[in-house]
Amino acid sequence: MDMNAVIIFSLVLIGIAVYFWQKNKKDKKLENGQDNSSQELHLENVRPGGLIHLMNVGPLMEEFDVSILSRGVYRAGQNDEWYELEGEAAKGKVWITLEYDDGLDVTLATRKLKLRDIPVNRSDLDTMDENGDGEFEFEGKTYYYEVSSEASYFPDGKISPDNESFFYYWEFETDDSDEFITIEEWENGRFEVTLSHPIKESQVKIFSLGQ
Repeated sequence: MDMNAVIIFSLVLIGIAVYFWQKNKKDKKLENGQDNSSQELHLENVRPGGLIHLMNVGPLMEEFDVSILSRGVYRAGQNDEWYELEGEAAKGKVWITLEYDDGLDVTLATRKLKLRDIPVNRSDLDTMDENGDGEFEFEGKTYYYEVSSEASYFPDGKISPDNESFFYYWEFETDDSDEFITIEEWENGRFEVTLSHPIKESQVKIFSLGQ
């Protein structure tokens, strides 16, 4: 066998070895519930351990890094599903919600409130449910009732009945939709109130996707 034939034969062997190595790597990812598409640098592919950078967000147009701690899944009804990335920034915890509605809608929450912090009580919420309407003032802005519904939450994105928690939520937004207040009543009677605002994907730079 001449030298050229030896070189060609060696290259073929190397090509075959690389093919099976990549195939084996892909098969292992699929076994773990991963796909090659999940490796693309999109916000919806970020998982715990990921690192992102937010630019010009909030009323103060802030800029900061966020280390992702967890990714939860929310479901309401048969078709509504959205995701929440909980992260740690130098200023404290932040929450990024991702939901598909004619495209990807992204909201950023930097404040968690108590029900007593806003001028709404449990009776008011019941009345808004019945009427499908309502509003309240908070920090100089008017928030209008948008929707309320039962929902469930799966921490860490593990979809199973054993990992499911239930709650009821009310969502309010300002007239120009620049801020949202969400009130959640969990099955243990605990209330959570979140103040958030929309951001664009262009305001998010992804450094790493995480695990």
